[in-house]
Amino acid sequence: MFKNSRGIRVGMFVAGAFVLAATTACSPQQSATTSAPQAGTPDSVASSSVESSRGESAVEPGSSEASEAANTHGSGGSAGSSGRQDCGADVLKLTMGESDGAAGHIYAPIQFTNTGSTTCTLSSAPGVSYVGSGGHQIGEPAKRVIKDRPVISLAPGETASAPFLFSPVAHMNPEDCGAEAAEGLRVYPPNSKAAMFLPLPNTMGCTQFTQDSDYAKVGVVQAGPNNTVIG
Repeated sequence: MFKNSRGIRVGMFVAGAFVLAATTACSPQQSATTSAPQAGTPDSVASSSVESSRGESAVEPGSSEASEAANTHGSGGSAGSSGRQDCGADVLKLTMGESDGAAGHIYAPIQFTNTGSTTCTLSSAPGVSYVGSGGHQIGEPAKRVIKDRPVISLAPGETASAPFLFSPVAHMNPEDCGAEAAEGLRVYPPNSKAAMFLPLPNTMGCTQFTQDSDYAKVGVVQAGPNNTVIG
C-alpha cells in the first residue's frame, strides 16, 4: 500500500477509494493563510505544551499550561531571552512538503518559509490540529514530540520544517475513529499564539483518539525543507 522510498509524494491509496490531500502527488504544494480559517473560532492554543520526563509533550486545549505558555508570546514574533527574534505567523509562509509512507503511517514535512526582510528563529515543535467547517477543531491536537529544542535561524527566503506523522485510518476505516471531514490544518508556529491555516481539501480527521496514540504526531522544527523523521 505504501512506498518506502524517501522523496516521493503519497497522493492516493487504494485507487478510487480515497485521496489523502495532505500529500497530493500531482498538484503543487499547498500553502497557508496567516490566520485561522475563520474569525471567532473558539479553539484554544494547541501549540503550547509541558515537556514530560520522556521528552514527549502535549497539553490539551484550554488547559492552564496552554494559557500560560501562550500568554508569554505576542501574536507575531517575539524576542527570546537571548534577544533573538522568533519567526511569527506575520512573516511565515506555510506549506506541506513531500512525504514518505511506511508501516501504515505517512510522514510529511510542515514547511516554514521566512517571507520577511530580516533573519528570525524557530525553536521547538509547532502546534497542529485538524479543523473542519467554520474552523472548529477536530479531535485532539497532534502530539508534540520534543527531545531537544535546536534554535533554527531563518534568513529571508529560507525554509525550515517540522516532521508531521499521521495515519490514514480516517480515510481507510472512518468508523474506527469517528472520522469527520476536515478542511485542513491549524498550525501554531513555535512560540507563537497566532495560528496559520493550511488548506487540505478532501481530508478526514479523527475525533476519537488520544495523544498517546499514533494517529498524529509532530516533531521539532529542523533546518531544511524536507524533514520527515520524528525523534
